[in-house]
Amino acid sequence: MARKEKIIIQCKDLVEELSLEYLSLDKQEELLIKMSEIVYSRVLERVLERLTEEDALKLTQLMKEERAGEVNELLLERLFDFDKILRRELLDFEQEIIQAVR
Repeated sequence: MARKEKIIIQCKDLVEELSLEYLSLDKQEELLIKMSEIVYSRVLERVLERLTEEDALKLTQLMKEERAGEVNELLLERLFDFDKILRRELLDFEQEIIQAVR
């Protein structure tokens, strides 16, 4: 499964965990897109911190060229704990949302 798709699925779960199903489908979709972009950006920051400069440049170029398959291959080769990074960023993001609504 593509990494970005996995993030979107996890954000859908987060919408449910936060009991936001009462929002209209359009609002849920809008929220999902924003949440996914934020989490994706944060995950990408963590990933880039762990890559060599050469790999980071290669990853950035592949992303600009929208070569998702090659992005996933590079990440699989270089990062064995992507899921752990994703879970951590999702948990942090969820806690920030909870704190913001209190």
